[in-house]
Amino acid sequence: MLNIFSYIKNVIFIFIGAFIMSISINGILIPNHILSGGVTGVAMLLHILFNWNISLLIMFINIPIFILGYKFINKRFTFLSLIGMFSLTISLYFSQNFKIPTQDILVSVLLGGTISGLGMGIVFRGSGSTGGTDIIVKILNKFLSFNMGSISFALNMIIITLSSFFFGIDLSIYTLATMFVASQTTNYVVDGLNYKRTISIITDKHEEISQRILREAKRGVTLMHGEGGYTKAPKTIITCTVGIRQVSKIKEIVKQTDPKAFMTISETAQVFGSGFVGFNKID
Repeated sequence: MLNIFSYIKNVIFIFIGAFIMSISINGILIPNHILSGGVTGVAMLLHILFNWNISLLIMFINIPIFILGYKFINKRFTFLSLIGMFSLTISLYFSQNFKIPTQDILVSVLLGGTISGLGMGIVFRGSGSTGGTDIIVKILNKFLSFNMGSISFALNMIIITLSSFFFGIDLSIYTLATMFVASQTTNYVVDGLNYKRTISIITDKHEEISQRILREAKRGVTLMHGEGGYTKAPKTIITCTVGIRQVSKIKEIVKQTDPKAFMTISETAQVFGSGFVGFNKID
């Protein structure tokens, strides 16, 4: 029963996200000759050049891709992506006459990218996609171990090159900017705005520093025992995950207690568990 409710929730997310994407595509991007990434971008290009039906183009281009996806990757992802593809084609059909009047190309880039990224992020929160290059990326990553980000970038560069050839360098740069805005918005929707930082501290005064972090920053710490690669001397590593505002406090504590300590700070997109709230679960 729980699995059925999970599917229903995912399908609802996918429908909503696909509809939002269609608003951006029909309302802003196509009227300004700005393309999105992947198969949708190819379909938009053919629609602008030859006035072919964009909904049918997306469907026909995706048919061989989905056959490969069903054969080689996760069936659940393929099924939900199929729903996403049909949701997008249906939404594009019903919103084809919808236009958002924008007078400035920069406004079109920012608004179009934000709305498109919002829709795609919601689709991803539904554990699906709109098909196309998402499936190609997963297949290449699974069998050839290519980096997924690099594959997506390479495929989108093809779209940008085509945009430059048919519409000029200016619009191709606007297309690139729109893709960037959309990707950043998607990341925020999927991962949330509540980014954290994970701090690692190598120090001879681990007891003092850890106690000060517990007492003054009100954050838990984990002590890991290691060994210096050159000196072979035993080392204690303090690890803690904190909010962005607490980073400066931790740095101050370490600087005051042990100026010779070695510290690294890395971005952490998702945190869940004791002491943290607002975790965004993706099925």
